[in-house]
Amino acid sequence: MATIGEVARILGLSERAVRLRLDALDGAIDAYLRRGPNNTLEFTGEAIGILRRLEELRRTHGIPIRQAAAIVREELLGNGEKPQRQTTSNPSALEVEVRYLRELVEELRRDRDHWREMALSLQAALPAPRPKRRWWPFGRRRA
Repeated sequence: MATIGEVARILGLSERAVRLRLDALDGAIDAYLRRGPNNTLEFTGEAIGILRRLEELRRTHGIPIRQAAAIVREELLGNGEKPQRQTTSNPSALEVEVRYLRELVEELRRDRDHWREMALSLQAALPAPRPKRRWWPFGRRRA
């Protein structure tokens, strides 16, 4: 699942451009979207693949967004059926999702390593611990 900002980064667009493409698809992609925490929009791999197809049509044929969206909508809806959530995805959408997840894992690893280095440097800056004293005076003589 990717947020709108992550999808924009994957497609090389702005968040506003992604929203415009969603509006142009006019609900044809809704079956592949979810609402996450705080009502944020989350995209499945299929949704990213559909947006990528729309952008590919727009760039290769030089047609406006609305026209490309109509072509994609026609491809999706086919005989006027509503798109249903599929259990098997098309390979291109899976490739996009896998690539996105690999990038995310790599970013999280770098973040983890950074914080580990930060913790180790702060730990090295701490003073050495004081020697422990016994709380019970064994072997002490009273004078």
